[in-house]
Amino acid sequence: MESDIPRQIAFAATEAALADRFGIPADALIPLLFSLRYGGDWSYASGDVTAISAVKKTTVYDDESRTGYSLEEIYLFTNPVLLDREGTVHRLEKCGEVPARLLVERPYRVRLGADRVIRMTVNPLEREIRTEELEVAEMTFSGSTAYGIDHELEHLAGWEIAGEGLWVFRFG
Repeated sequence: MESDIPRQIAFAATEAALADRFGIPADALIPLLFSLRYGGDWSYASGDVTAISAVKKTTVYDDESRTGYSLEEIYLFTNPVLLDREGTVHRLEKCGEVPARLLVERPYRVRLGADRVIRMTVNPLEREIRTEELEVAEMTFSGSTAYGIDHELEHLAGWEIAGEGLWVFRFG
């Protein structure tokens, strides 16, 4: 059986080259690369840059062939700023060392500004990853992507997830 090591090295080299390609500090890419490798949304802060990644998933399904795939768009925002929050959604979340999920409130929609926005589109059907910089200074997201953005902005602000414990629920 052939080793995957050469492919893994080539993949890692391509990841490392993204910083040069987009002219951003390599550590600013950490959230984007973590979202790609491990899934979910991530945040990072250093003295010079803050960054968050947010994943938007879209399922493409063909009823006739009964096959489909989940397209992932992973957005990297450098030096993100929350411009607007709209609505309230009650949901369960867990993060880090919190022992159990908490009932939290998140906005349904967020408008986010950033110095730079990079989108990585992951197509599992084509086994292709496309990465491009978007020529926008702000974007609006709703639903689960908005929840993730709000959560990661809390991390950048130094806040921990806050909410009510799961035990506030009652069994019906």
